[in-house]
Amino acid sequence: MNPRLLFVIFLSILFFSCTEKETEKVKPIILLKNGDYTADGSLVPVGGKLKFGITAVEGSAPLTNLRITRRINGTAIVEYDEGIYNPQGGYSKEFNAIKSAAETELWEFMVMNANRDSAKIQRTVLLGEGSAYGPINHFPSIKIGMQHNAEFPQFLDLHNGQVFSATTVQGAEETIDLVGFVYLTSGTMSPTLCCPAYSGSSSVTGHYPQIRDWAVRNSTLYDYYTSDNDLIDSTKFIAAQNDSLLVSAYLPGSTSGLCKYCYTGRIIPFKTHDGKYGLVRVLHADVVSTGYMELEIKVQQ
Repeated sequence: MNPRLLFVIFLSILFFSCTEKETEKVKPIILLKNGDYTADGSLVPVGGKLKFGITAVEGSAPLTNLRITRRINGTAIVEYDEGIYNPQGGYSKEFNAIKSAAETELWEFMVMNANRDSAKIQRTVLLGEGSAYGPINHFPSIKIGMQHNAEFPQFLDLHNGQVFSATTVQGAEETIDLVGFVYLTSGTMSPTLCCPAYSGSSSVTGHYPQIRDWAVRNSTLYDYYTSDNDLIDSTKFIAAQNDSLLVSAYLPGSTSGLCKYCYTGRIIPFKTHDGKYGLVRVLHADVVSTGYMELEIKVQQ
C-alpha cells in the first residue's frame, strides 16, 4: 500500500480516536449527606421531620433539573421539581418534609443535566411509633398593603408575623416570605399572594422591582389547587391547635410561588423555603392596587 495513504489512514484513526475521547459524555452524580440528616431505613413517627442534604455534580453538561419524589403504596408524589442551571461547581440543597402515616416511604432524588443524562439516589423511611405533630404560631390578624397602598407595609415574615415597608425592609430582606398585590388576569382582578423568588412582569418583581436587587430572595410555595377548590373547611382551620392540619392540607403536586384569586374566605396552604408548613386564611382582600389584605396565619414553629 502507498506509504502516503497509510499515513493518512493513521492520522484519521488518531483524529477520530482523540475526538471520541474528548467528547465522551460523563453522567452527573448525586449524593445524600450523612450526619444530621434522615438516614436510609430511619424510623420516624407520623408528623416527624425529615431532612435531606443533597449534593450533585454536573458531568459533561450543566445541571438543569432537580426532582424529589415520595412513593407511597405505589403512588408517586412529586414533592419538589426545580429547574436549575449550574454550569460548573456542582449543586447543593437542603430539603425538609414531614413523615406521613404510611408504613413505608420511598424517597427518590434525581438530577438531570443539559445532555439529558440523569442520576438518582433513594432513601427508605419507615413509620415509627407515636406522633410527632408539633406546636404552631398563630397570627390572628395581619394587614398587608397592595402594591400602591401607602398605609400598610407590603412585606411579611411568615415565621413570626412581622411586616416591613419598603423602607424598613432594608437589612431584613432575607426574612421575607410573602408579598401581596392585585392585578388583572384573564379579565379578572386577582388579589394575589407571591414570594420574593417568583419573578416576572405579572409577578412580584413586576410590582416591586426593588426585589430584583435583594441578595436573598426566599421561595414560598402555595397550594393553589386546594385554595381554588375550597378544600379546607374554615371550622377545621379555626380548631387547629397543632400542625397536623397544616401538613396534611398541603398538596405538593399543585404548588407555585404565586397564588391567584385569594378572595375573602379563601384558605391557602403553603410551605416556606426552610420547610415550614402553614395556612393562610384571607379575612379581607381588596381588588384595587391601593387596597389591602387582612390575613390570619397558622404556621409551624
